[in-house]
Amino acid sequence: MTTRSLAFRLFVAAAAWVVVVLLVAGVVLSSVYQHATERSFDERLHVYLKTLVADIAGADVGDRTAPGAMGEPRFELPLSGWYWQINRLDKPASNGSKSLFEATLPGLEDQGTPAEPSGVREGYIKGPDDRRLRAVERLIDLGEDGRYRVTLAGPADEIDSAISDFRYSLLLTFTALGVGLLAAILLQVRFGLRPLSRISGALARMRAGEAAKLPPDLPDEIVPLARELDALVDANREVVERARTHVGNLAHALKTPLSVIANEADAAPAGPLADQVSRQVGVMRKQIDHHLQRARIAAAVSVVGTVTEIAPVIEGLVRAMEKIHAVKRLKIGVNVDPSLRFRGEKQDIEEMTGNLIDNACKWAIGEVAIAAEAFHRDGAMFARITIDDDGPGLSPEKRAEAMQRGKRLDETKPGTGLGLAIVQDLVSLYGGRFSLDEAPIGGLRAILDIPALQGTVPPLGAGARPVRSGEGAKV
Repeated sequence: MTTRSLAFRLFVAAAAWVVVVLLVAGVVLSSVYQHATERSFDERLHVYLKTLVADIAGADVGDRTAPGAMGEPRFELPLSGWYWQINRLDKPASNGSKSLFEATLPGLEDQGTPAEPSGVREGYIKGPDDRRLRAVERLIDLGEDGRYRVTLAGPADEIDSAISDFRYSLLLTFTALGVGLLAAILLQVRFGLRPLSRISGALARMRAGEAAKLPPDLPDEIVPLARELDALVDANREVVERARTHVGNLAHALKTPLSVIANEADAAPAGPLADQVSRQVGVMRKQIDHHLQRARIAAAVSVVGTVTEIAPVIEGLVRAMEKIHAVKRLKIGVNVDPSLRFRGEKQDIEEMTGNLIDNACKWAIGEVAIAAEAFHRDGAMFARITIDDDGPGLSPEKRAEAMQRGKRLDETKPGTGLGLAIVQDLVSLYGGRFSLDEAPIGGLRAILDIPALQGTVPPLGAGARPVRSGEGAKV
């Protein structure tokens, strides 16, 4: 998943919500358990506190700061962490458990701890050995028999240890739960978005010409999208067919008046005007043919699912060129990957490669080499067709000049000068590239990159290669 994918956004949003919920739940549960543990510990202290209060209330006046045994041996062990202390407030008299070992406990009232409605204070104090203690404190007013403050304290380590164990167990449990939930979310996102992958694959098959419509068995939420995509493809085809019809009608509408003008010019007495009209009619016909062809191609390249095998096209062109240029006895070597398919119409690749092969045969001395291989560029697949000849070639300046529409570098050769420019226009409409370079066999190399399809693509240069004269069998 990439950061821009829908699956990544859904996963991150759900994962963030799970983490927040688990964190809040962990804090709440930890706080609840801490209060429950403190309450349980305070109840034990309250039992001892009630025992002390009962002893003070039932003892003689002189013995109220010296209660009897508490039934807990840790009150007898020095610095055990369990302490009691009785302070008489109206007179300077106090007493404490043997565990205090001559030390005294600070009062919760002195620390500002608020009292509950029952008059009891609960909180934490620091013990004789700087040990953290949980303490309960109560004031007793016996009237003329005096006012007393009774303090009971126990080690807070027991509370902290229980809370720490609980938090550790909670962390392990919530971590395992979080991992499980994240895995479930990931599976849910993958499963839920799988129909989109099916649509993507179906669209790729439509572009490859292997399917005409999207599959019908899609989830209800995706069906409207699939229906609109099918309608868009159908509308595209309809627009293209309509455009072709209009192009044909326009061609007939323009060519008829041009034919009339040409006939009138031919029938007119010879002179500069008739010659000029004839020349301009010829130029207009070429321009009309060129621009009508561009309009047809612009419509054709937008059709989804049109593919053409490259090898049979080149095979037919080579056979035609061998007949046209039979007098030169050219050796035309061909090395074309038979699995390559052009993503476009047959007549378009015939127009592009036919112009280039014909041009190579015109200038070749005795050899022409044709090769085609697949490569990737910017995540898309292309076919690179190279056409080499062993003719005189062109300098870099002449190559750029040859690409100009209507430019002919040698008037002795037949042609209109539009061939390379037409190739440039057609390949650009398909999103490809066309360039001229020096051929390894000494003449000119024409390089044509066009969008293609293939099963497995080797790195550029590892597959087909230009064939020198006589190396490859003619297709």
